[in-house]
Amino acid sequence: MSVTPEDWLNEARRHADSPEEIGLRTAVSRGYYAGYHRALEVSLLCPNPPPAPDKNEGVHASLIRRFKSVPTKDFLGSALAREIGARLAQSRTLRVMADYELGKTIRTNDARSSIHYAEQINKLATELAQKHTPQRNIDQIERKAGDADQESR
Repeated sequence: MSVTPEDWLNEARRHADSPEEIGLRTAVSRGYYAGYHRALEVSLLCPNPPPAPDKNEGVHASLIRRFKSVPTKDFLGSALAREIGARLAQSRTLRVMADYELGKTIRTNDARSSIHYAEQINKLATELAQKHTPQRNIDQIERKAGDADQESR
């Protein structure tokens, strides 16, 4: 059985109003992974990032860097990609706190924030993917060719 980013998000929502902190920690973690896996689905649309500043960089930091380092010029949807990276970084901070910093208190607001970030990432990823559909690219090429024809007249 396959699991989708939406499944992760639904699991996060299920725990978001938990009266117990462990449920809130679960919501934060599942919310992060909903966003992470959705971002991963569209990450190949982004150009490769520059080399990692630290050769020990993990896959999560690498994915965030891939989105945040997208060039602002000549990449369709650069603002969307950079926003995905920013939201994923915010969500990761919460997830690290929920999963590893057991002495810190996780609150309902943290769970809701994690879910909100995942929802934003999903929306942004959908918009980014739409900008890179083959038909949209063909339409842009045809528009540019039409513009060039008009300029040469």
